[in-house]
Amino acid sequence: MMHSNPNDLTPVITAVAGALVLLVFVSRLLGWYRSRIPRLRLLTGTRAQRAALRLALAPVVREFLPMLEKAGQDMRAIVLVPTLSGSEGEPLAAEVEQLGGSSAFIVRLAHRLGSAVRQPDEVAAALAEDLLYLYRQATAVTVVRQTPATASPGLAVQSGAARQPVGRNGLACVARHGAQNEAEGTVIQFKASPSGPRNGQGS
Repeated sequence: MMHSNPNDLTPVITAVAGALVLLVFVSRLLGWYRSRIPRLRLLTGTRAQRAALRLALAPVVREFLPMLEKAGQDMRAIVLVPTLSGSEGEPLAAEVEQLGGSSAFIVRLAHRLGSAVRQPDEVAAALAEDLLYLYRQATAVTVVRQTPATASPGLAVQSGAARQPVGRNGLACVARHGAQNEAEGTVIQFKASPSGPRNGQGS
């Protein structure tokens, strides 16, 4: 009768233990990874619209979320809803909610303004504006210079060649952005422009 040598089982036990350790490590890594990435919830739109929105929003998420994480901000979710309204019923392009005065936030984006469906790049621009606002608030960034956008000649003709006021130094005055509201509050509302997306021109 042959007796089994305990040394013969050592490689098998080592392999099983290594596999279990690797499985636990991978599961924890996936859980950590999923917890660090906000759930992008698209609650409206057709399948084609949602695909286009995901494609447009992905670069914004990849650019800003690591910056916000380093600044101590926790972006819990980015939610696309059919419409958003302010306290007086006015249409909003986006709003940011702060959870219980903490560093956790939820961003909501409007898919429609009135009856008009917003283009994916418009929604992505609104998200970038919101995340940039949160980053500046968290890091106390001071904007030292702003360069106004210049309109194309065709656009200037269509809009009646509207001009921005010129300051004493000969530079066009830069209007304060309506989204950067310095008032304290748990909900930051980003009102939509009545004339559609802004292109940097004064009205």
